[in-house]
Amino acid sequence: MDGARLSCIVAAACLACGARTPLSSGSLQDSDSGASSDASPLAVTLSIPLGTYAGCTSATVTTRPNFVGSTGRDGSITLSREGDGVVAALAFPSYASGSVAFAPTAGDSAAFRASQTFDVQTANAGFRVVTVTATSGTLSIVGATLFISTHGSAGADDVSTFIHCRVPSGLRPTSIVTSAPPPGRLTAGVYRSCTAASSTDGPVRAGVTGGSGSLTVTRSAGVLRLTWPDSLIPEWACGGLDFGAAPVTATLTPGQSCVIQRPCGPPPSLGPSPYPATATLTNMQGSMRVNGNALFIDVLGDATAQACGIHDLSILCTSP
Repeated sequence: MDGARLSCIVAAACLACGARTPLSSGSLQDSDSGASSDASPLAVTLSIPLGTYAGCTSATVTTRPNFVGSTGRDGSITLSREGDGVVAALAFPSYASGSVAFAPTAGDSAAFRASQTFDVQTANAGFRVVTVTATSGTLSIVGATLFISTHGSAGADDVSTFIHCRVPSGLRPTSIVTSAPPPGRLTAGVYRSCTAASSTDGPVRAGVTGGSGSLTVTRSAGVLRLTWPDSLIPEWACGGLDFGAAPVTATLTPGQSCVIQRPCGPPPSLGPSPYPATATLTNMQGSMRVNGNALFIDVLGDATAQACGIHDLSILCTSP
């Protein structure tokens, strides 16, 4: 995969000129939405398989000075323990490299240690590899998939990076015991400055970038309902997804499904596509959490092999 896999969003022309807008005052920044700075740390035991994750997909979305989404090359992530945290070594040839550290925040997630740098290729830089200084990010395990999402900048560019990897069957979980500040709380509201990326598993292996926009979280009868406009994730026509109304980390409620349009990507330039026009995802899993002043959502679901198997989705909403 290379620059030819650039996937510009249909709505890019109108989004490119729009300034990033902050999270609404009713979302992350309510008085009860996060822990106070002097709150006592909580005991955390992260259970995570350490080792090399091969066949990972990657994508970047830049929103300033131009809006461009691009898919990257396949590569690998190697997770290792370092003190009371986890280090992820990126190995995506000619696309992304470097090592970044995460501090455990829950049994299945860790938060990016702020102000680290790594190298990644972006379309805004003419497909050159640039150095990104990330300000927020998360590493999480959902089902048998590793998700890494970060947000930061490379010069004038505002950059979100998404990586999805299958957990190798031979890796056994390692427990890392530490303490961490209480994480932010999930609240209802409109979350702005969101970007997204999804990937597929086969027979076509591809990362697919989503769009940029906002999403809405509403609370009703013990459920957090997540909805978004088509411009944010053009191919995911779910209408909405329901999460349990947990105060800190919410998990996708069982039994949901989602319709995926063009599950194996755009049709070939010559001849009819051998892949279905739509597919319905089942056995869906997902999590939603706040780290720092950012909202992270990771979702996956199963489709048939003819519809490119497992589909993953990451959404990242940040304040400017």
